[in-house]
Amino acid sequence: MKEIISGITWLLGQGFDSNVYIIESNQEILMIDSGAGKLLNQRFQTNTQSSELLKKVVEKKGITKFCFTHGHIDHIGGLLSLQPHPEWEISASVFEAEQLAAGNNSYLDPILSSDCQPLTVTSLLREGDIINVGKFSFEIMETPGHTKGSIILYERMKKILISGDTLFPQGSFGRTDLPSGSSKELLDSLKRISDLEILILLPGHMPPVISATSIDSAKSSFRNAKSMLFNY
Repeated sequence: MKEIISGITWLLGQGFDSNVYIIESNQEILMIDSGAGKLLNQRFQTNTQSSELLKKVVEKKGITKFCFTHGHIDHIGGLLSLQPHPEWEISASVFEAEQLAAGNNSYLDPILSSDCQPLTVTSLLREGDIINVGKFSFEIMETPGHTKGSIILYERMKKILISGDTLFPQGSFGRTDLPSGSSKELLDSLKRISDLEILILLPGHMPPVISATSIDSAKSSFRNAKSMLFNY
């Protein structure tokens, strides 16, 4: 675990695991994404201890609230491996929640179609919704492209962006060739993001960026995507 800023901790993010972010403030706590879990890591014999680490953190901190940026297994598998408790609050967009509830293996794990158990999302997120965690107030923005139901979380006052697999540092961006992906929608989403003020970029993969260059990274991603995906 690594503290990014006071109240935000970075976990996992190696091998097939997505980055996991823990937001803590005023005795409130939220985990965003959960890594790949046992199933995917065991198949590739990589990072097999990540589920145990995730379990220890969840139990030690008493985390009961979780949010998914989208439903791919490298973001949801960790929580599936923990066998979610009925009292846990799990948030995701409407479209991703439908895929999770159906246990849609070809969508949740489009590469291997792993046997993903159905997961009930208890809180459906839509454009403009606000998730408050103590001093943090994250606005939900729908950013289809990587998947139809992808979302990002934007802390407008603190200029913090949790970008999932929509936007990555160094001018990179999410792939669009998996089920429900759309190059046109991703371009539209990246354009929206490029207009935001960003000082702290917390992506779904690759290390976080904490500097004034974060906004330049978003603009670079949009320019690169526009050049590469224009005809798709």
